[in-house]
Amino acid sequence: MDDLSKEQPLVLFTSGLRDIGRKSFMRNALRKSNIVRDTYEPVRIDLTQEDNVEGLILKLADFGLSDSIDISNLLTRSQEDKYDLCARLISDFFPYKEILLIEDRYCVVRFDRDIAPWFVEVIDRIEHNSLAICIATSAKAAKHKYIRDDRFYFIELPELQKVEREGLFKRFCEHLEVDLSREDYRNFSPLLKGFPEQVTYAANLVSDLGPHQAFEKSDEIVSFSSYKASIFLKQYEDDEEALTFLRFLSSFDFASLDFVLWVAERTNKPLANFMERFVADSVCEAIGTTGQYFRVNEVIRDAIVRDRTRLDSNYHDALTAFVQNFSDNYEKEGFDVSEYHIAVKQALITGVALPESMMIPAHFLQTMKDLYNKRMYREVVALADRVLQNSDFYDEHTRQDILYYLCQSLARLQDPRFTEEVQKITGPEHDFLFGFYYRLRRRFDEALKRYKRAMKHQRTEQRARREVVFVLTATEAYEEGLSLAKENHERYPSNPFLAQAYFQCLLHGPDDPEISDKLLEVLSALNQIGGTRAQEMHANLSARYEFQFGDRDIAYGLIDKAIHEHENIVYPVLTKLDMATHEMNAELISACLKKMQSGGFGAAHHGAVTKAKAILTALEGDKARALRIVEADLKELSASAREKLVRRIELI
Repeated sequence: MDDLSKEQPLVLFTSGLRDIGRKSFMRNALRKSNIVRDTYEPVRIDLTQEDNVEGLILKLADFGLSDSIDISNLLTRSQEDKYDLCARLISDFFPYKEILLIEDRYCVVRFDRDIAPWFVEVIDRIEHNSLAICIATSAKAAKHKYIRDDRFYFIELPELQKVEREGLFKRFCEHLEVDLSREDYRNFSPLLKGFPEQVTYAANLVSDLGPHQAFEKSDEIVSFSSYKASIFLKQYEDDEEALTFLRFLSSFDFASLDFVLWVAERTNKPLANFMERFVADSVCEAIGTTGQYFRVNEVIRDAIVRDRTRLDSNYHDALTAFVQNFSDNYEKEGFDVSEYHIAVKQALITGVALPESMMIPAHFLQTMKDLYNKRMYREVVALADRVLQNSDFYDEHTRQDILYYLCQSLARLQDPRFTEEVQKITGPEHDFLFGFYYRLRRRFDEALKRYKRAMKHQRTEQRARREVVFVLTATEAYEEGLSLAKENHERYPSNPFLAQAYFQCLLHGPDDPEISDKLLEVLSALNQIGGTRAQEMHANLSARYEFQFGDRDIAYGLIDKAIHEHENIVYPVLTKLDMATHEMNAELISACLKKMQSGGFGAAHHGAVTKAKAILTALEGDKARALRIVEADLKELSASAREKLVRRIELI
């Protein structure tokens, strides 16, 4: 800021791990550089991958500094027009000496580390001589590409060093008036891993429980960063009303206090009190100039959304009423930007008529994402076809994102149109989508080839790594998948699907004298993750572990309990089928297959079901037919898995 040979940058990018303190760092830097007063809070905006320039325009306009600017018809305005419009909205912040603080989730700085071309176009239209925009980025920008552009300045924020985390822990304990001895500090120091939030969590734990009891929870402190969602959510286990409201809030990127109070009035629930508690517990954070908007912590929201819990009927009814009220009154009443986003997105889901002049591509993208997660694939296709009619007015990145969801849904539907639409996808996503298409059609060799190509690119590497393991477990190539499954689980320990895949590779993979201990570690991780889906997996795999290493009667009791508690999920029945097949129990195999037929099973379960049918056929005395089933219907199994199955049948 003091280098007189250069202009002050217009945009400051700060990257680093999630929850490392990027926004807090920039606020403090602004104050120390005398750019703002000590009491000043920047104007806060959150941008998601789906937002693009249109989303930024809507959120900037919500601050009311540019009343004379028309932001309607963003679906059909030219890109150049939108760049000019966004630049004018940002420029209107200068007379008020406001700083814009953006939490960027792959919108401005994308997965490939490039700054979005639309953002550069906007900046090109702004005359500047001082810092105006601070961006906390999820991806680290490839700053060498912008080394000659004085408008951009880049900072990479590392984890706290040992002396920093110890100092922060000490100061926070003193702030909480906790009196610790030097020995206590030495005991807690090795547990701290460099995340400010983990340090403050540990200090709060000491304040609440005292040093002795807090140290007994040292495993919780150590695993805080990996299992933060479950640690925070545990405090609401005995308060179903608060948890139900939190699930409702997690349906939205952000929500205003006005919207919360509107819903509270319709549901007759103390939602404002819940909001205060969520903010105090760091489950939600306030955003906006006056803290009028709130968003659920991203890690916690991801965990809740992954569970796919149905919306409580009271909230569903209130949301339906809100959308209808918005539809009836949007021309007469003022709605804030969160209410606008919520209403438009829900209207797209429910079919409530709203003029397209109010919409932006992000509304369609976010709705398509939600519908896809709810397995409503035909609705995704219908929305994609609708929004692509205006695709000439979108940037290429937005068009590709819409096509991506369209192709995923077509693949899920086994629609032959997939092969036509996927040709419009460029880059590594083209290979990834073909891999996905082939996996769903059980053409596993072709799927692996495509996924391995996608693994070579940063944008698709992580997605492809996960999919490769799922293909290898589906073909029972457990030994081949073990190393990659372990890496995936260690990188993302809070993902229950990756934990389950690693468990399967360990259980059925090569002999290992430490196999039992490793499986118990995976079960412990699943238990720590929490949530409905992880609990169901933990129950399944605990029964399978007991079957393999303990008492089989107890194992069957455990899996029967899991089937009862998760009656709408097929996987506990699949686990029981696996156990029955392993034991060659014809009666039990038959019962499980009947239950699978009545409950319905998909292509993903084909291998397990067909394998069980082959074993049952052999047990009933027709080995020749059993071998024909293997030959005709289990071609996708790895060579070693098929050979092993044939030997089992021949020995019956």
